[in-house]
Amino acid sequence: MDRQMKRQLDTLDQLLKLFSKQKDCIVVINNLGNILYLNANAERMFFATSNHVVGMSINTLILNYNHLENTNRQKHQLYIAIKESKNHFWIDIQTYTFTSGDEQFQVLLINDVHDNKSESELIKQMKIEFLNKMQNLKNGFFSMAKNEEGSIIYTMAIGKLFEEIGVITSTLYRKTPFEVFPRELAFYKQYHYEKAFEGKRTNYEVEFNGRQVYVDITPIVNEGEVSEIVASVNDITELRSTQKELQINQGQFQSLFKFSQDYIIVFNTDSQIIDMNPRTFELFGLSSDDIKNNQIRKQIVESYLGDIGDYFEKAVQGNVQNFEINIVNKNNDKLYFNITLIPIIIDNRIRGIYLIGKDISEQKYIQETNAYLADHDELTNIANRRGIEKKVNRALQNAKNNKMQLAILLIDLDRFKSINDTLGHMIGDQLLKQIAERLLSCLDNEKQYAARMGGDEFMILCQDVASCDEVITIAEKILQSFVSPFFIQDFELLISTSIGISIYPTGGNDLVELMKKADIALYNAKELGRNMYQIYDQSMSKRSYQSFFLERDLRKAIFNNEFIVYLQPRVDALTGKIISAEALIRWEHPEIGLVSPGDFIPLAEETGLIIPIGKWMKRKVCELLVAWRKAGLRLIPISVNISSQRFLQKSFSKDILDLLNEYNLDGEWLEIEITENSIMRNEENVQKTLMELKELGVKIYIDDFGTGYSSFNYLKTFQLDGVKIDRSFIQNISSESENASITTAMIKMAQHLKMEVIAEGVETKGELDYLLEQSCHQIQGFYFGKPCPIKEFERKYLINT
Repeated sequence: MDRQMKRQLDTLDQLLKLFSKQKDCIVVINNLGNILYLNANAERMFFATSNHVVGMSINTLILNYNHLENTNRQKHQLYIAIKESKNHFWIDIQTYTFTSGDEQFQVLLINDVHDNKSESELIKQMKIEFLNKMQNLKNGFFSMAKNEEGSIIYTMAIGKLFEEIGVITSTLYRKTPFEVFPRELAFYKQYHYEKAFEGKRTNYEVEFNGRQVYVDITPIVNEGEVSEIVASVNDITELRSTQKELQINQGQFQSLFKFSQDYIIVFNTDSQIIDMNPRTFELFGLSSDDIKNNQIRKQIVESYLGDIGDYFEKAVQGNVQNFEINIVNKNNDKLYFNITLIPIIIDNRIRGIYLIGKDISEQKYIQETNAYLADHDELTNIANRRGIEKKVNRALQNAKNNKMQLAILLIDLDRFKSINDTLGHMIGDQLLKQIAERLLSCLDNEKQYAARMGGDEFMILCQDVASCDEVITIAEKILQSFVSPFFIQDFELLISTSIGISIYPTGGNDLVELMKKADIALYNAKELGRNMYQIYDQSMSKRSYQSFFLERDLRKAIFNNEFIVYLQPRVDALTGKIISAEALIRWEHPEIGLVSPGDFIPLAEETGLIIPIGKWMKRKVCELLVAWRKAGLRLIPISVNISSQRFLQKSFSKDILDLLNEYNLDGEWLEIEITENSIMRNEENVQKTLMELKELGVKIYIDDFGTGYSSFNYLKTFQLDGVKIDRSFIQNISSESENASITTAMIKMAQHLKMEVIAEGVETKGELDYLLEQSCHQIQGFYFGKPCPIKEFERKYLINT
């Protein structure tokens, strides 16, 4: 007898004394239908002792009693009872329900109706009532006996369940299982029926017409022999479905627990480990047997999970917890985990805690790496722009608080691009790494820091500067370090650097101002010849601002249509006839006035604005040619200067074709002038572009010939139409024998290659006479005409001739 039943019986002691003087048999059951007590009369009625039946179901003694339906049913009810000898007999019951505290129980007052002969009519009525009630039972009930031939046949079948599973009770009457059910099912049923007729209580489960049915069979013994068997039939479809679902859920949970890539530990509410999944055993280097050892379980908590106590307490209170910890595994590897603590709730009570751990070591490593890379240059491993700006801001705050000076040095490598373009980016990257190392060797690492700002630009932060001389010493040390060559693979590379310096507080009070001033000083160092340092002073700002505003206005000039076209004639000196013209751009600044090309063309090339300016010029020339054609003026070819940036773009020849088609012009009216350097890069692409232009009838000339690095071999290879000898070779050609000899050689060589030769910058008759002696008669220069606006050009050279 368990403690609960003992406690329930103790509660009933006084109550049971009230019934002790009655002749009724008394049976007490709890709210689960389990027997708690039989009085002496009940023991004699059922041939059973309390010790034997306490804790068993009431249906062990009374077949059809339902403890859930018979609450406070004081009216007489008829039931079938069974003695231990398996004999059955009829009884009536009055039921009383009592509650004491949290406990509820039923007291059954039982009478054997066979002992009262005077109540035969009552018995008959009660039997009829019993059968009617049985007929309306949700489940089913049947009895069987043996006929004269000894076959087991159905003698009664009642209950709604039979109809629901498709069995008509009337068809069962006096039939054997083989006459009603499929053969295999009939054999199964017959086995259990025979077992019951041997005096054994039996049960079975069977699926029939989509329902799971449980049959409990009890033999009825009369005078020592089984005279019939009685069975209850219950629909357990929903029960089995629920059980199956629970089984599946349990299986799924076990699979999840066993094969999860997460680390799972099950605790009780006292923070003791109950279980762990295989992945966690592996993490700690333990086996499933180790977990049974209390000392090992305690050691795991103390060694690995010592910091989770506060979180655990909150989880036990029903609050899901999530946090991160780091542990050292069996191999002494430091690992990072994201931990979630989840309360285990059963019957609305917290029975334990699930710990689910995710290994986030790789994510942490990536985060730490990203955090490092966010402030460091991946190539050189020194600080990047973001990293040094943080240091400068901290250093500025410290300098302001302690009234100290600091300096920043902007360092730009001189002509690094040519090394990168010539030897490739891999060599360039190796050079940058060595430069970073060399810079670091020049610094006091405790108060001076180096950073790569991007490309070939570096920066040095000098904290706690005592004087300007200290900064100059550092700059000179850096310049001196670049005197020694850099050795990369088989190359010995020499490179110089320019340095711009600004000092706090004279050069600015914040990072932006200091960097701007250092940049101005750097620009000044480059302007003065490179390979030097310059410290910012106010005079530099004025020049820098002029350059800045000029660049700003240059960008607006394209949209404001501030550019104008000037034309300079090219003349055949033998006939005096205009054979062509060169289009030259001028900028009519709204405030400054006419800006010389020498002031804004280099700026346009540096900023990339030369490309949209060039497009504007070509379109204006085409519009001019169309206007002349409509006006009936004589057409002459017009040449346009093309920047190397634009000429080397693959789409250049296609853009020329589209332009000629748009304005319905032949290619002979448009001439292209390019520099020598333009044809020295990407030879294959240049050759293709030149061939496509020649197919359009466009002539190509080398401008400023003699000032670049090309050779006559290039002229031969690319089959250009002509060269324009730079004016520096034409000036004083009649009096300077050196210029004369060089110019003569260029003219003769070009003529030998069957190329046109045009002399630029001819200003005197002496220069013209010398050129004519060398058979160079295409002349361009002030001698025949200065560049002038379009209207003036038309009046001078087209309308009046």
